[in-house]
Amino acid sequence: MAEASSSSKRLIIIIVLLIFLIVGVAAGAIWYLTQEAANTSEQPQQTTKEKMQTEDNLAQIGPLYPLEPITVNLKTPDEKDVYLKITLSLELNNKLLANELDAKNAIIRDKIILILSSKTADALSSSMGKSQLCDTIKNSLNAILTDGQIRHVYIVDFIIQ
Repeated sequence: MAEASSSSKRLIIIIVLLIFLIVGVAAGAIWYLTQEAANTSEQPQQTTKEKMQTEDNLAQIGPLYPLEPITVNLKTPDEKDVYLKITLSLELNNKLLANELDAKNAIIRDKIILILSSKTADALSSSMGKSQLCDTIKNSLNAILTDGQIRHVYIVDFIIQ
């Protein structure tokens, strides 16, 4: 009888330990899932905020003035022919500037061609080189404008061959 009572006590202890183990695992799983849900719900809010900021930035873009494609020979040390075909679009700070750009179209194209033909393919192949090119063009063109300013120069098409 002592053996039966001892084995039943062991059985009860094992059952109680299993219940504690199951409850502990369940509590841990619930805690983990609530943490994951909280992290997941924060990410879409950040994405939504980023989308709103991007939309605000796009709403703040001024009128765009597309230029005709320009093809030039790039500067090369070995006098090989390397061509660049580029299409640019100018972001204006006001709509009235478009009329001045129409009137000065030949001067604008001339300035851009002179800038482009002084560059090498290596200088223009990196994103930094393209960014510097856009800044150079913007500054050069702003120097001759009176009715407004160019905010940014966008590269629409870019082919080096």
